[in-house]
Amino acid sequence: MAARGAPGYVSTEALLSTPALVATAPTLMNTRRFLRSVAVLGGSTLVAVVALPAPLAAQGGSGMQQAGPVIESAGPTFAVEDPTFTMPADHEYRVVWEMVDGADEPTDVDPGYVTLARFLNLHARHGVDPDRIHLAAVVHGSGWHALLNDEAYGARFDDLENPSRTLIEELLANGVEIVLCGQTAGARGVDRAELLPGVEMGLSAMTALHWFQSRGYTLNPW
Repeated sequence: MAARGAPGYVSTEALLSTPALVATAPTLMNTRRFLRSVAVLGGSTLVAVVALPAPLAAQGGSGMQQAGPVIESAGPTFAVEDPTFTMPADHEYRVVWEMVDGADEPTDVDPGYVTLARFLNLHARHGVDPDRIHLAAVVHGSGWHALLNDEAYGARFDDLENPSRTLIEELLANGVEIVLCGQTAGARGVDRAELLPGVEMGLSAMTALHWFQSRGYTLNPW
């Protein structure tokens, strides 16, 4: 890939403003991490990979909804006309996520929690009653950063406010259960008083994942 300042160099910021990437960033989970992993393959390969989602962006332009109807601060979705794979109208959705990786930068919203917002929004947008959607997140690794109140976040990250706070609060207000691993909290020195109201603390992530799956929750792989 071309060096900064050399002919043909394209900055990460410029790539992040590419419509195809903006439209598909939620499916890539974390665009910055994606770009770094691909950049080592060389400039021409990077251009090819970045260009790949363009047809999706083109066909979805007017169909893309930035957020809502459940979570308004995050969770963009596309409308799907007459899907051929459908779920029964009375199906109860019970899904748990394992949150391990946090955001790349302390100024970024944690993309893992955006996925939960997308799940709620895309199903509600296509007629599923939100009361039939039961979601949970079991958090360990560095996923706990997003769960801190602003004071605790600022103490760890140069007086910044928690950029994920609004999203976490919306998820909790809409019935999403968020459980922090107590072993992670102990290892990282996280006090329960530092967590956003509504976040639970479990004995361990292993315990919580076992509990949710024993109650019929399926573990979503991403």
